Amino acid sequence: MRRKDFLFEDKEYIYSMLNSIEFGVMALPDDIPYAVPISFCYKDNQIYFHGAMGGRKYEILKNNPKVSFSASKLYSYIPSSFLNGKMIPTQFFFSVLIEGIFETIDNISKRKEILYEIVRKYEPNNNNLYIDNKLFDYAQNNMLIGTIKIENITAKAKFGQNIPDEDIKIIIDDLKSRAETIDIETIDMINKLRK
Repeated sequence: MRRKDFLFEDKEYIYSMLNSIEFGVMALPDDIPYAVPISFCYKDNQIYFHGAMGGRKYEILKNNPKVSFSASKLYSYIPSSFLNGKMIPTQFFFSVLIEGIFETIDNISKRKEILYEIVRKYEPNNNNLYIDNKLFDYAQNNMLIGTIKIENITAKAKFGQNIPDEDIKIIIDDLKSRAETIDIETIDMINKLRK
């Protein structure tokens, strides 16, 4: 990563962020590189996902299992009106880049587990979810259920680490004044990264 001041290395935090980010993009090698958004979840140093047993993604993965995957979460946009009208506009964000190997999962119980983990990510408050629920019987159906086994993972957290302390204090005040929900989360991240 070119900007070392944005490099984020807390692996446990990266893993928890992966399960709070709604979707990611899997990039596949082809004559023209192919990038496709997917819903996913992270567990045990793997990205779990599912899809159709046909189409361009499936054909590429059959022939070349090497993939990269990125997921990002946008935080506050910092407009030119901030910092007393002197701010160079920027977007604060957290992103993860993964390189790994795709693997198809054929074992029915493992397929059900993967589908369960994906649904649990997107429905964390559903107390009626359990792995033996009939809902997951479709794991036996003809669908692609796979993992990306992570070989390399890096994260970037851009929250004004390159901005002087006196300026970041003004930006925090601007965020507090704007007071959108994401601004409060952004202030938390700014403070976490400036310790």
